[in-house]
Amino acid sequence: MKGTNQFFTLIQDIKDDLADYNTLIDRLEKLQQESLGSIGSEEMASFQRQIDNNNNTLSDLQKNTIKPKLQELYKECGSDTDKQKQAENLTAQFRASITKLAKIEDKYNQANKQKAINQYKIVNPDATYDEAAEFVYTVGDQQVFDNAIRMSNRKGEAMTVLQEVQARHQEVERTERLAAELNQLFGDLQELVFEQDVMFDNANQHVAVAQDHLERGDANVLKARDHAKKGRRLKWILFWVCVIIICIIVAAVVGGVVGSRRN
Repeated sequence: MKGTNQFFTLIQDIKDDLADYNTLIDRLEKLQQESLGSIGSEEMASFQRQIDNNNNTLSDLQKNTIKPKLQELYKECGSDTDKQKQAENLTAQFRASITKLAKIEDKYNQANKQKAINQYKIVNPDATYDEAAEFVYTVGDQQVFDNAIRMSNRKGEAMTVLQEVQARHQEVERTERLAAELNQLFGDLQELVFEQDVMFDNANQHVAVAQDHLERGDANVLKARDHAKKGRRLKWILFWVCVIIICIIVAAVVGGVVGSRRN
């Protein structure tokens, strides 16, 4: 009973954690939309701080809370098929949330890249799309950043815009790191389910082996019983054969004695 109570307590805890996780994802999406509409590097930096705080909470929740609880939940399943189905259902919900988060991050990443490219072309209108894209992807290089400012005819405006481009580049890098982390987490969950399936199959195999042994034992008992019956039948046959032989001998002896007296 204690194990069952612990299992269902874990189930409820994980459901609550998943609700918090999804709320954080929705909040992240809203912050990202506001960040894309921000003007200037200072306003964007403010949104970035909020996004970073939200993402840190998300990361901690998924790595240090939900995943360990799911691992513990699978251990509580044992060979119980109903418990395993409930654990797999929660895992599927978690994977769905991770997929949703990954799609939101990818959309934000692409939008940030596009906005950064458009902003760069404002201060360097002669640049081709490929040149602007290359700058956005390499803007982390301070030398490239300084060269772009020097080439601009509107240096004050260029400084403001390019600082924002640099901030968006940092967001692109952050979203790509998060994408790699989510991919790893997704793989870990797949491995967790696979390991549970193997454990469950092994448990079933052990049950099947035990059942086979039990059936063989029953068969052996039946055989022993049959042999015992046959043995008892044979004993009775031998007994009556001996009785008949003795009777024949006795009859022969008696007949011989009677015959001798008559003579």
